[in-house]
Amino acid sequence: MSSSRFQKTIEFLIDNLVDIVTILMATYLVIRHRITPFTQNDIGSLATWILAVLGLIAVSGLWDRNRRLRRIEKLSQDSHDLILHNISGKSRAGNFFLTEGGVSDKTFSAATTILLAGITLTRTTRQYMHILGQRFVAGATIRMIIIDPSLHSVMDVMAARSMGDTTPEYWQTRMNTVKAVIHAIANTPGSTGKLEIGYLPYIPSFGLSLIDPDQPHGVCYVELYHHRSAESNPFFELTVADDTLWYKFFLNQWEILWNSCRIEEISEGVSNIKS
Repeated sequence: MSSSRFQKTIEFLIDNLVDIVTILMATYLVIRHRITPFTQNDIGSLATWILAVLGLIAVSGLWDRNRRLRRIEKLSQDSHDLILHNISGKSRAGNFFLTEGGVSDKTFSAATTILLAGITLTRTTRQYMHILGQRFVAGATIRMIIIDPSLHSVMDVMAARSMGDTTPEYWQTRMNTVKAVIHAIANTPGSTGKLEIGYLPYIPSFGLSLIDPDQPHGVCYVELYHHRSAESNPFFELTVADDTLWYKFFLNQWEILWNSCRIEEISEGVSNIKS
């Protein structure tokens, strides 16, 4: 956040450098005159300062015009490239996959049904713990799918596919921590919703976040997993209105995952193993 703010400040200073210098010079002249009024002997010096300010104003106009032209040219080139890609029927991966943004607290803010599926959901449960607790209090139905830490075969696979020298015991401990976070969400005071955990007996191919999946405004985020890497996972967004076919496909994938799970229902802090 601080780096982004610093970058924006630098860009602002560069874009408005001439204007800033002009304002500083004009301010100097006004303050100087207020402190020591200009006399007839200062007319030559004052005229030089005024000409300098006028020159900077002219340079500022040229600077601003060139900046605008460059931006227009860039936008025109980007639009041209986009049209060519659309005509050719090809889409660049960079235009499709996302590496940042996506699911935010605002995405969950009015959801009545939240479906989450992942290998561990470690980051998801930690990052959205507060907003998920709020939605649980508001009566939302929340279902989460994670791998089953009680299955040693699954923990063995996790250790084999992960970067570094991890062990099945490490992943079992990590999954138990995730379970504790989910139970903490379920224990949010005043909760009226329904929270269920699905324990998956195998490693899923991708993660899913579905918000109000059966509603016209439903949205689905699909996160692709990598192997033995610390890089960010690529993900993409689907909506009911714009991506009906593939939205239904991934919603069906959720149902397949859920039906493969051992289900634990948590209501008012009480845990109940359903299957």
